[in-house]
Amino acid sequence: MVPTHTFEEVPHPSVLLVPGDRASTFAAMGNEAIRSYVRSAAETAEVAGSICTGALIVASVGLLEGRQAATHWVYYKILEQFGAKYVRKRWVEDGKFISSAGVTAGIDMALHLAARLTDEEIARRVQRSLAYDPHPPFGGMDYDHLGAMSAVRAGLSLAAPVIAAKPKRMIRQNR
Repeated sequence: MVPTHTFEEVPHPSVLLVPGDRASTFAAMGNEAIRSYVRSAAETAEVAGSICTGALIVASVGLLEGRQAATHWVYYKILEQFGAKYVRKRWVEDGKFISSAGVTAGIDMALHLAARLTDEEIARRVQRSLAYDPHPPFGGMDYDHLGAMSAVRAGLSLAAPVIAAKPKRMIRQNR
């Protein structure tokens, strides 16, 4: 992504969507400028949400505490460390907060959001223009048989309290 505006130029967006990926998500969780903007922009936004591990950033500023949320399945224990209720769905809405499990789940969520903010016909046009017609060759996710990724998930689950510790301290300082 290449930003076209600064945080100061868009202090009150109508929609706030926080993207995520592995390395930059953890850096953003400790970046006070990003944390402050997510917190303040979400206060006035009609919709505040995240794609993939962006949920960890939103949660790290205290916005998902007690709320249902989705994120990439490998990182769910970190999300839970911030008090969110992880839901194993492609995307989930809880009040004005919306989150998706991953990149393609983010497309599903974005199409739902497009319909909600405009209408179904516009969302269908967006889907057609993307040529988005998902039919995974191997069906849906089989969460009971994740193979080698289970070890990665287990390691992150063990590290979750350490990963969440600094952002949690930052939340307490800002209350």
